[in-house]
Amino acid sequence: MRGFLVFVLIGCLTPIANISTASAAVKAGATCKTAGQMSTQKSVKFTCVKSGKKLIWKKVAKAASPTPSKSPAPSPEASVNPPIPLTIDNLDFEQVYKKSRSEVANYVAKGVSDAAAINYLVGPKVDAWRIDIAKTEVESAVKLWSSFFKPTKVSIVWYSSKDISWAKTAYDAAGGYSAGTGNGFNSCTASYCGNASASIAGAGNFLFEQGLEFVDEGLWNRSTAAHEYTHLAQYGLSTSANSGAMPWWSVEGGAVFYGEAIGYTPFDFSKSTRSGMHTQLTSDSKAYISSLFPGQNFKALLLKNDPESVKVLMKSIEVRTDTQGALGLSYLLGSYATEVLVAVYGHEKMANFYSSFATSTNFESNFSKVFGITVDTFYAKLAPYLVSMAAELK
Repeated sequence: MRGFLVFVLIGCLTPIANISTASAAVKAGATCKTAGQMSTQKSVKFTCVKSGKKLIWKKVAKAASPTPSKSPAPSPEASVNPPIPLTIDNLDFEQVYKKSRSEVANYVAKGVSDAAAINYLVGPKVDAWRIDIAKTEVESAVKLWSSFFKPTKVSIVWYSSKDISWAKTAYDAAGGYSAGTGNGFNSCTASYCGNASASIAGAGNFLFEQGLEFVDEGLWNRSTAAHEYTHLAQYGLSTSANSGAMPWWSVEGGAVFYGEAIGYTPFDFSKSTRSGMHTQLTSDSKAYISSLFPGQNFKALLLKNDPESVKVLMKSIEVRTDTQGALGLSYLLGSYATEVLVAVYGHEKMANFYSSFATSTNFESNFSKVFGITVDTFYAKLAPYLVSMAAELK
């Protein structure tokens, strides 16, 4: 039993001796007895190693502290370049689209609705759900323009093809002229009744009429109510006497842009509705464009990125004409021009431009004062932007 205990103790002491500190003074190069033995003197560690035929103490080198690894600097190619700021000289389509719509959404959000000023006159045969949609568009348009335009009375006549007789009577009673050739009554049929017109009646009464009957849900027509209310804002800000001095592309194109931004943009994530409408307007303008540029395709014309061609196109729609194709072009190019102006200069500047006609009928002078560039310079700046727009025309 004693021998067993001694064996166990020795077996335990052997590794302990190997890691214990020696009692004798230890210094590098001094002899030691057992290879592998460790000793510490004044925080310096030594180990017993064989050197030739002798065993000597050798200082244990401190392990080097690991150097933190540095992330490699990103190469210029790997860096994500921030977008170039939007300016009249950098009309990136996505930035123009987002900024112009953001401007509209911000003004709608902070605008004021005035239900008391709106008098809805609705035909008995109009679908209730269409009325709800159209009212939403009108309310958004009222808020959009409320910072600048606050009419005391607006009459709106909505009708279906079954309500024409009633609608004309209601429109005339509100101060309109239903027998006019430019209103929507004349083109209203059971298969499509969606055209509209806006005007100013006596005693400051603003009104518009709009057909509300389509074979489908009429996503294209989701822009009409806000379009017509924008016309009322244009007339009200400029005064009816001077509104005719506004460039036609700004009147019609401005209404198209604001109608689109309020009406269907929130539902047109793929921009397919926008593309379809603009392609249709291009088709409507085909004969008129050919009269300006014989034998040339409109899309190919835009892809040339030629400022002089753009000037010809824009100047041709400065003054209203009775040509149907010119109307389509004023809608299309005017909407492009307006969204650029709103994106680069802001919605307030657009309202200021309309307001400038309250005191001056000089279109070029008003434009330069509000936007800080000449009309011709603006037309030229549109050329590269229209190259991008050509891609949406099918």
